Amino acid sequence: MRLLKMYFDHLKMFEDGVFDLDFFTSDRVPASDSSATELERPIYTNNILAFAGINASGKSTALRLIDLAARVLNGRSISGTESLSALCTLFNGPSTLRCLVWEGGKYFLVKSTLLTPEFTPGGYDRELTFGEELIFSIPSSLLKKSHLASWDELLDVAQLVYQRSKPLLDLTIVSSFNLSIASPVISYECGGRPSLPVFSEEGFTLRQATEGTDRILKVFDARISHLEPQDSGRAFILQFENEEPLLLSAEGLAEVLSSGTMRGLSLVYRALSALTTGGYLLVDEIENHLNRQLVQVVLDLFVNKSTNPNGATIVFTTHYPQVLDHVHRKDNVYFLARGTNCLSTVVKYSTKVKRIENKKSEVFAANYIKGTAPRYVDVKALRGHVEQVVSHG
Repeated sequence: MRLLKMYFDHLKMFEDGVFDLDFFTSDRVPASDSSATELERPIYTNNILAFAGINASGKSTALRLIDLAARVLNGRSISGTESLSALCTLFNGPSTLRCLVWEGGKYFLVKSTLLTPEFTPGGYDRELTFGEELIFSIPSSLLKKSHLASWDELLDVAQLVYQRSKPLLDLTIVSSFNLSIASPVISYECGGRPSLPVFSEEGFTLRQATEGTDRILKVFDARISHLEPQDSGRAFILQFENEEPLLLSAEGLAEVLSSGTMRGLSLVYRALSALTTGGYLLVDEIENHLNRQLVQVVLDLFVNKSTNPNGATIVFTTHYPQVLDHVHRKDNVYFLARGTNCLSTVVKYSTKVKRIENKKSEVFAANYIKGTAPRYVDVKALRGHVEQVVSHG
């Protein structure tokens, strides 16, 4: 399954309560461009999606919302754990989730109402639950690329196939307050269970390392000549150039390797999972512990058809806009800009900057899109405070 668009409303930290995101390419895709994957001409999806913004602008929240949308589409529970319960704090009322997906040559529009506890009839404590859900199909013959720009235009060509409160198909769905009907309905329509694999760095352990790990590690630490897992990943033989091999436990290996090397290893292993399945890799603050060249190594895995034959997508956040200069397209970069009211706005770079030769880092740093740099008045106040403390120190 491929995600083309998603939308949430009633979000506390976003302007007008809205988070609206495109995964499809709105700009032209040249034949030489391997950073996009063709679904059906002329519709492509981006293999890289980037979010840049200052602190507390909503970058991590954006990844959490993408993961929540994937849970809905995959038929996974949206309640039951502490982290899922914490999602309730993002909303200030019942939220409408909209997703446009492609599966097996067919397009589906999912419209789900997510109820926060105070609006849940059953009163489920601290849990998100489902209200009404509508599943639409859109025939390929009716869908034009221009329709993708507007949810209203998509609904104009969409055909309702299932409604949670009024079933329209000869399809038995086990109704549950925390499970969406999207996955079983799309499965019924396509004749097979769809999947939208999503991966993050959470949960990676050295025990998952396999043969060939040393080839990964050498990119991040050239001193390593060999690494070999032993006893199903419970121990490792590690050898540095011109040194005797060491037998280490997983914990010992983690202490010997640098934090940057460990971060690179976990990133590449999670990337391998996404690249193999054609899934989505969500990475928060991709530059942590890595220099810019090593970040580029990871990103390049997703823009090469030989390493990304299944159209996997990496979605990452960054504080450092210089990383964005390696992303050559304009329609796959979003700036999260914070306004004077402290609410964030999701700004698609290509809607504000038309020239491809503009350096994204310079646009970001110059505050050309207002709210992408700290406010001068706040910086001035900070300097004044430091001067006061230092002078009385």
